[in-house]
Amino acid sequence: MVELNNDKNISFEELEEVLYLLRMSSDFDLSNYSKSSLKRRVERLLALQQMDLVDLKNALVNIEGFAAYMVEEITVNVTEMFRDPAFFIALRDKVTPYLSTFPRLRLWSAGCSSGEELYSLAILLKKESLLQRSFLYGTDISQDVLEMAKKGVYPTQKIKQYTAN
Repeated sequence: MVELNNDKNISFEELEEVLYLLRMSSDFDLSNYSKSSLKRRVERLLALQQMDLVDLKNALVNIEGFAAYMVEEITVNVTEMFRDPAFFIALRDKVTPYLSTFPRLRLWSAGCSSGEELYSLAILLKKESLLQRSFLYGTDISQDVLEMAKKGVYPTQKIKQYTAN
């Protein structure tokens, strides 16, 4: 575990500068991300890389691929099959009847992480006899988790939790 050193703390104004540099040096715009959470994640990155704010800014501007690395480190990939059971129940009961009136469905899961919730959606659509006319899109900012999603292989030790959901 990385210990955060107090000299790695940054202000919200400094965070805005980092976000601006990230946006200018890459395609990543995290300006709508939770500032408190983002601040903690950037501070963690500084500690992990043993950098200060000047080093971080320099890396964003001058090191090819650093912006993508930074985004991988500061974003959070949270997913599990049927992660929010109440949502999937409401989706089944209130939304799928409406969806069933369409000849084709195109559904997009933005920020799908490693795909468990997208696969959950596919399972729900199959049970509701809608999968055969559906096209599901899954996107994420992280190419690593998208590769996991494409494989659709998940640890068997998670099956008990997934089944409970």
